Amino acid sequence: MAAPLHSGSRAKVERAAADGNASARLEQEWLYAEALDRHEAERAATVRRRRALALVGPAGVAAALLPVIFPLTPGFAANDTLAAVIAAAVTAAIAIGIVGLADHLARGLPRAGAGESLVVAAALFSAGAAAIHFAVAKMHFDEYTLFGVFFVGSGIAQLVWPLWLLFRRWRPLFLLAALGNAAIVALWAVDRIWGLPLGPTSWKPDPVGFGDSVTAGFELLLVAICVALLVRERTARLGRASVLALTVGVTAMTALSLLSALGVGSSLLTSTQ
Repeated sequence: MAAPLHSGSRAKVERAAADGNASARLEQEWLYAEALDRHEAERAATVRRRRALALVGPAGVAAALLPVIFPLTPGFAANDTLAAVIAAAVTAAIAIGIVGLADHLARGLPRAGAGESLVVAAALFSAGAAAIHFAVAKMHFDEYTLFGVFFVGSGIAQLVWPLWLLFRRWRPLFLLAALGNAAIVALWAVDRIWGLPLGPTSWKPDPVGFGDSVTAGFELLLVAICVALLVRERTARLGRASVLALTVGVTAMTALSLLSALGVGSSLLTSTQ
C-alpha cells in the first residue's frame, strides 16, 4: 500500500500548486496587458493615418490640378516668359512637394514606406512624371480624346502610387509600377519611332520633345528602383543630402518640362508633344 503523504510534503505540493496558479494568472494578465497595448497602438496609428490622409488628400488634388491648369491660364502664355517661369516653378514645387509632405506625415506609421530613401526617390520620379502628363493632357484631348484619357489616367496612377507606397509599403506595388511604367516608356518609344496605329495622324512618328524625354527618363529610373526593391528587400540607402538634391533636381526638370509644354524657351527646350 502507498504510504500516506506527510503534512510537510502535502504543504509543499499545495505551495507548488498555488505558485503555479499565481504564475498562470500573472502570465494571463501580462498577455492581456500586451494585447491591450497593441490594440491601443493600432488604434492610435489608425487615427494618425486618417489625420495624415486628411491633409495629404487635398494636397494631392492640388498637385494634380495645378499642372492641368498651368497651360490653360492666359497669364502664363509663352509670350510672357517671366510669368511662365514663375508659374512653372510654383506648379512643379507643389506637384513634387506632395511627396515630401506624405513622407513626413507617414513616418512612424506601421508598415509605411516613408523614410526609406529609395522608396522616396521612386515616389519623386513618379510624381514628376505625373505632373508632366497632367500638363500635356489638354493638348492630347484636342488631338484625340483617347490620347487625353490615357494621359489623365497615367497621371492619376503615377500620383496615387507614391502616396500609397509611402503610407503602406506593399511589395505588389513595386511590380505594378515596374510593369506599368515600362509599358508607358515602350509606347512612347513606338510613337517616336514608327507612330501609333490610331489617332488623326496614325503611323506618323511624333518628334522627341524635352518634356516627354524627361518623363521617359523618370519612368525608366522608377522601373529600375522598383526592380531593385523586388530583387533585394534591403538595398543601399541614400543620404539625406542626396534625397534633398534629388528632390531639387526632379522639381527643376519638371518645371523645365512644363515650360517646354508651353513652348517657352524653344531654342533650348524642344517643344513637348
